[in-house]
Amino acid sequence: MSDHDPDRAWFSPLLNKIAEVAGDRAALILGRDKACETVYIPRRVGPSHWLSKLVGEEAASALASEFGPTKLEIPPALNGQKRKRRAAIAQMTDKGYSINKITRTLGVARSTVKDHRRRMRRDDDDQGSLF
Repeated sequence: MSDHDPDRAWFSPLLNKIAEVAGDRAALILGRDKACETVYIPRRVGPSHWLSKLVGEEAASALASEFGPTKLEIPPALNGQKRKRRAAIAQMTDKGYSINKITRTLGVARSTVKDHRRRMRRDDDDQGSLF
């Protein structure tokens, strides 16, 4: 059984750890903007540090406290991974999350969530007609 939040099953283990420490938004931003890069996380960050500018001072400080000083190889988030994004939208929809919550959490457009939801309903209707 996994230690990470089941609502973030689409994240890699490291992105899950980052999300636990600094929030889903910080994990998604790092996974999107620094994907496949090795980044140095210092012990302390200030407001002008690249990490603070990217994810905000509070999240950056939390990451520095947890991971610093070390280098991390940041895995990609959902960007460009259609299957993972589709699975995440389906999972969050099944759990009753609103469109706003899904778009904020996954960093996708409202139209993307609506399109996926529409396809899910159509697929469910098609399957039901088989029996």
